[in-house]
Amino acid sequence: MTAGVFALMTMQNEFSTARMREVWDDQHRLEKMCQVEAALAKVQGAMGIIPEEAAREIQAKVRVDQIELRRLYLESARAGHFTSGFVKYFCAGLSKEAGQYIHYGLTTQDVLDTGVVLQLKEAHYIILEHLEQIIKRLLIQAKSYQETVIVGRAHGQHAAPTTLGFKLAVVVDELARYHQRLMAIEDFVFTASMSGVVGTQASFGDQAEAVESAFSEELGLSQARICWHTQRDRFIEYGHVLAMIAGCLGKLGQDLYDLSRSEIGEFSETYQKGRQGSTTIPTLRPPYMCEAVINLGQLIGQNMSLMYQSSRLTHEKDTIAWRNQWVALPEMCLYLSAQLNYVQALLKFGHFDLEKMEANLSVKGGELLSERIMFKLGDKIGKEAAHEVLYQIINQAREANLSFEGALRADTRIQALVSSQELDQLLDPHTYIGTAVAKTQAVIQALEALYD
Repeated sequence: MTAGVFALMTMQNEFSTARMREVWDDQHRLEKMCQVEAALAKVQGAMGIIPEEAAREIQAKVRVDQIELRRLYLESARAGHFTSGFVKYFCAGLSKEAGQYIHYGLTTQDVLDTGVVLQLKEAHYIILEHLEQIIKRLLIQAKSYQETVIVGRAHGQHAAPTTLGFKLAVVVDELARYHQRLMAIEDFVFTASMSGVVGTQASFGDQAEAVESAFSEELGLSQARICWHTQRDRFIEYGHVLAMIAGCLGKLGQDLYDLSRSEIGEFSETYQKGRQGSTTIPTLRPPYMCEAVINLGQLIGQNMSLMYQSSRLTHEKDTIAWRNQWVALPEMCLYLSAQLNYVQALLKFGHFDLEKMEANLSVKGGELLSERIMFKLGDKIGKEAAHEVLYQIINQAREANLSFEGALRADTRIQALVSSQELDQLLDPHTYIGTAVAKTQAVIQALEALYD
């Protein structure tokens, strides 16, 4: 029996992608463990630490395609220690001499940590690829909609005009920062572990430094300055960046979800022929992909608690908190793969309703421009005095069930301060967007140079 969203065929694609699942599945984990053992044997053989013939045999036979999973699991169960079972399993298939030199000097944590680093490096390139695709699409849309004036909302209410391009530029600028951050920490995160039982490398003898350098190079990883068995900041920092990406995407999903609401109607997910939104309401088209993006962001964020706690390892080694990262880091990558996938679909196939956006600019009867009017009046009577006048007008309008604009035009204090023609200009949302277009263009220009 299988359980959990990643194991259920009926649910796994809602919470991850097949490509990312391959990175974190049993076979790939074992492949990376084999790769670590073979790399060390190759280096030690070349340096004369172990017999070259033994090194060649280990490289030839310690391979994932040589593993019979049932036998391996039984061996590990008997040992009560997975890596011990792993080593014993391969020893049984090696010659007597070569079997003495597999895992020569390594400790379990070296193998598991370096293996996870190799898996994470593959997951990393998948994340970068999809993040770059999203950034490029957002840049195209930000440019296309840079002058499309929309309602800017604060606390869920109409606040002041902005542009759709500006709204998207804010998101793409943030995502680009995280994309660049992921690349900037590659050397730090993708680091080999070859330290021995308490990190002193005593089991590697006088050539420890040279072996570690060659071992790291063989695996395409950085060499650590010192043991990092109990220093989990590499994985924590990587997870932290993933959590920030997920938070940004979750915010985008939330905004698109809100814009999809029937009473707003400014965005809609694609509903191609055959797709249904409800088993009971034939006309319903819920923003399910937006909901998934929000939910996945929550799941990723929750895993950061485990990641932070994983730094609390005792002395030179334990598995108490270390095990947290075995759970949290793969899950974060898996959830993020699905979140990125959903966002790509939303941006590629979703629809912004520009006519509805234009109509919504006037739905609050001029309230969208109250800040602008306040500053105009403030030039003559002071900003705080103007604020009080407009506060009184809107309260009176609401009590009388009038629009803000109607109440403004009828108010003698307003008539004495601005003409009807001036008020017409002040109530035009298309002329009160500040630096929205300029800032959007600045983001586009900066990022297009990086993502052309």
